Amino acid sequence: MDKQTVFFKTDQGREALSSRPAGLGPRLRSLLIMVDGKRSVGELDKLLGSEGAAAPLLEQLVVQGWVEAEASAPVAVPAVSPAAEGLVTLPPPSGDALPFPEARRLVVRFINDQLGPMGEPLAIKVEGCKSAADLLAALPRIRDGLRNFKNAATVAQFDQDVVPRLPAV
Repeated sequence: MDKQTVFFKTDQGREALSSRPAGLGPRLRSLLIMVDGKRSVGELDKLLGSEGAAAPLLEQLVVQGWVEAEASAPVAVPAVSPAAEGLVTLPPPSGDALPFPEARRLVVRFINDQLGPMGEPLAIKVEGCKSAADLLAALPRIRDGLRNFKNAATVAQFDQDVVPRLPAV
């Protein structure tokens, strides 16, 4: 299992935390609590106290349907902005890249279409981006918002339909 893979709780996983089903022992439950859609497998290993401890437990959580791996595996580079929370994801090279103003409008439209009024604060942050670099730095926050308010499929759709059209820096 790749140490950079990030997992998030499914709806079943969130329900399992409150219902405590029979298959969710203390160690699995502890890991399920730690899975937040931000920590990588490597970080979860450190939290569990030993190298390679998270992978077999995560596999059990996946089999039970309580967690899923992040839908996309973006390329990560060091952030240029603290708002990027440590990572900036770059879109794959594409001949269909839009100019920055149009790309920003496309991202805002996607957020509004998917999240409606709940996405307004996120859309306002995107509208505040002054450059393509700012927009790319906002991608982790956008993905988190889409995942938290909708689901991983929405993030995958964003990564497939919108990210390739963003301008390169």
